[in-house]
Parts: sequence; C-alpha cells; structure tokens
Amino acid sequence: MPLRFSSLNLGLVSARAVTAFGVLVALGMTAPSASARKFEARKHPRIRAVAHAFVNATLPGLGLLPIEGDDSAPSDGQKYELKFAHQGGEMIDVVYRVGDTYIPEALDRLNHFLRDSHNQEVTTFDPRTFDVLHTVMAKVGKAGGVINVLSAYRSQETNDALRASGTTNAAEHSQHIEAKAVDMRVEGVPAARLRDAALSLDAGGVGYYPKSQFVHVDTGPVRKWTYAPHASRRKRRHSRT
Repeated sequence: MPLRFSSLNLGLVSARAVTAFGVLVALGMTAPSASARKFEARKHPRIRAVAHAFVNATLPGLGLLPIEGDDSAPSDGQKYELKFAHQGGEMIDVVYRVGDTYIPEALDRLNHFLRDSHNQEVTTFDPRTFDVLHTVMAKVGKAGGVINVLSAYRSQETNDALRASGTTNAAEHSQHIEAKAVDMRVEGVPAARLRDAALSLDAGGVGYYPKSQFVHVDTGPVRKWTYAPHASRRKRRHSRT
C-alpha cells in the first residue's frame, strides 16, 4: 500500500510536470509572436523611409537639335516636360524634348522664361541643364511637379552688381553667366533631398543653401558646396556658383 501510494504520488508529480512544461512551451511560443509584433511596429517607419527613397531615374543621353530649317517635331519617343514658376507668379509648362530630339520652339520659350530678371536679357541655355533638372524632379518623385526658380541666367552686368552688393554668394565666373545654372526650390521637397538627388547624377555643380532652403544646380564642372554664411570660418565652405 505505501508503495502504491508512492507510485500514485509520482504519477501525479509527473502529470503536473508535463502540464507545467506544456504551459512553458505555450508561453515560449506566444512570447516571440508578441516580440515580432513590436519589431514590426518599430520597422514600419523604416519601411516608409525606404518607400520614399529616390526613384530609379537616370540622366538621359545627350539629345540632338533638328537640322536647321527642319521645324517638324518628332512624333514618337519619351516626352520630357518641365514646369517652372517665378516668385512673381509667372509660370511655364513645356515639353522641351521628345526622344533624342530637343524642340527648338520649346527651348526658345524656356530661354525667355529663364532670362536675367534684373535687365530682362535673354540668352541660349545649355539644353543639358534641362535634362538634369528633369531627372532631379523624377528622382525625388516629383516628375511633372513645379520648379520654383530663384535665379537662372545672369548677365555679366547683373553678376558683377550682385558681387558688389555683398549680399549673395555670386562667383566671379558663375555658371549663371554661362546659362548653365538654376537656383531652385520644389514645394514639399526639402532642399537637402534635392541636393542629394542632384549629387547622385554626378553631372555638374551642386550648391546647398540650408538657411535659404534652395539648391543650385548647373552643368559646369562636377563639384559641390554648402553655403552657411553664419558658420564659423573653420566650418564654412564657399564655392563658385
């Protein structure tokens, strides 16, 4: 009898041990699930960040102008569109290139729009500048969006006056004089993001102006700079715009 009682006790102990083990296993299986949910919750912002990364847009090959006297626009090929706005409210929306062919009439309209705002002088822009701007807009997910133009072409006279005023970072040999540069903002896109998109093209100069929140983009020599007029001399970096 004592032996049977002892065996019974052992059986009860074993049953309890199995039950306890089962509870521990169940807890062990549910705990990682809760952790996984927390991990997913933490991961979502990062997923959103990746979703807002640059669009995989590449700079198109150099286009061609039609033979002189041939005003017919190509009927097929990718259409390259740009929308510009001045602070005064003037706007333009134009398809400047189809496939590998630049549209002369469209380039004329862009040249006029990007004229020297101080003396209204018009010149001929390097059309490659338009390709760079078009690609930057695509990279930041704003293809078809509006580029707010702060400064485009500058005559030598205007550039000299700006340098003499001491109120800007205008360089002596500015790419604005060569009609190869645009200072730009895009609504809803931080200037730093525009800068990074332009830098990724490795197609010319990129200047970042964090205080004024705009970016300089040009098709001159490849270089970069940040203009922070109130930074210490040790940290301040100037460039040629």
